[in-house]
Amino acid sequence: MKYAPLFSRFFLGVVSACAATTGQIAHAAPPPECVTLTHGATHETPQGVTYDAVQLHTPDGQSTLSARHLTLNGKPADSAATDDLASAASLLVLAAMTNTHTSGCSAWLSQQGQTAENALRAGKTLDLTWQGAAITHRTAKVALGSLRFQIQGGTSLASAALALSGISYHNVANQSLLPSNAQAHFTLPARELAGLMDAIGGRSTASPAVHTTLSAFTATQGDIRMEGHGSATLTGNVNTTSALGHLEITNLPELIQHAREEQQMKLAAGLALARLVSHREGERNTWDTTWESGVLTVNGFPLPLK
Repeated sequence: MKYAPLFSRFFLGVVSACAATTGQIAHAAPPPECVTLTHGATHETPQGVTYDAVQLHTPDGQSTLSARHLTLNGKPADSAATDDLASAASLLVLAAMTNTHTSGCSAWLSQQGQTAENALRAGKTLDLTWQGAAITHRTAKVALGSLRFQIQGGTSLASAALALSGISYHNVANQSLLPSNAQAHFTLPARELAGLMDAIGGRSTASPAVHTTLSAFTATQGDIRMEGHGSATLTGNVNTTSALGHLEITNLPELIQHAREEQQMKLAAGLALARLVSHREGERNTWDTTWESGVLTVNGFPLPLK
């Protein structure tokens, strides 16, 4: 599992996943060559539905997702559409976290994406929360206390919020460089979801992209805090993802030390150089940045992080 681009993949996967709204697991489940999905008891409420013991695994058994509970509020009126929303959302969380692309998922995900775009244009608001989730790929594992995604339609730009808390890692390299909590608030065009969903979980050849504007992003690990805002073009491939905006890091010297301890000397050197060209505001170092083709440019200085 390559976790250097973990959260960019995860972010764009959840963005696309949580908007799908059609079909029922029993009647329109993902094809078996895509993923196998099961869940336990279902609890209906006036606001939504909760699924217990959600389990997914890829056909080769190399990648899995489990969640103690998955709750969907703001569900569609059709119960079949509600079940398929949960199915598509969980599938793309798994695909985004493990960078798994399966051709057997493409047609099904494209279908869900078209319905997702229609639902957002109709003004739907969806609110999904995974509790006690774990994603594995071979021997690597990422656990989350909770993951919540909310998205509001009604205009050409959908507004969304993403929150991950209680993140922990097992058999994952460079753990001290990865966040334990992260939040983001952003907008994205509803019409671009279908192509992105195929790119995340399927094998799209269309190179789709979603153009997002981040009003706020925060990631923390201990005393280290990263904040930012800006815009990004998200694709199914982190190397073709691009972004620009403003970035702030609190306790940058500690982050540099973590990079050295993890033997990530190129990253440590890049961060040290970035520190030299940053603006200092108390405990924070700030920059205007761009990310393109795997290269972070900070105040005009390119810092390749591959």
